Amino acid sequence: MYCEEVFQKLYQQMPEDTAFCPYRICPLGAHIDHQLGKVTGFAIDRGIHVAYKKREDGVVRLASVNFPEGIQFDLHAIEEHKVGDWADYLRGAAKYLGEKHPLRTGFDGVIEGTLPIGGLSSSAAVTISFLSVLCRVNQIQLSDLEVISIAKRAENEYVGVSSGKTGSVLRGVLQKRPSSLSGYGG
Repeated sequence: MYCEEVFQKLYQQMPEDTAFCPYRICPLGAHIDHQLGKVTGFAIDRGIHVAYKKREDGVVRLASVNFPEGIQFDLHAIEEHKVGDWADYLRGAAKYLGEKHPLRTGFDGVIEGTLPIGGLSSSAAVTISFLSVLCRVNQIQLSDLEVISIAKRAENEYVGVSSGKTGSVLRGVLQKRPSSLSGYGG
């Protein structure tokens, strides 16, 4: 993965680990899950990779292969409202995860999307891959439904995007089965 090379160049060390969340395609019912409709979705072999190394100060520093500017924020001082950059999904996810679990450990990371931005539930894949790293470095165990709920809240409440759970649900459901009919709106 290219994000591992970028991590090594940027931080002058090897990443500790990587996380991955697949993109999804939705051939039937796309964009009706947030209207409580049923949709079909398929996870694909492309998605979001994050190379990371934990840091003990509660700060998240993340560079992107796909965006020129990196982001940094303190897990103990997350803005109440969106800032207007690509990291709003991440801030929202950290905010809502932090409501139920103490977040003491941050990380340095590089995030990489393997296809051009847009569609394919890329925002859900970004949010879920970030949540995966945040949970790992803070030793938090979440069920698939908890991950889905946090990702959906980040998109709907923090970022302000009307979305259903189809993109998020693929993390748990479609990694186990090749396709799924989901009624996860609302």
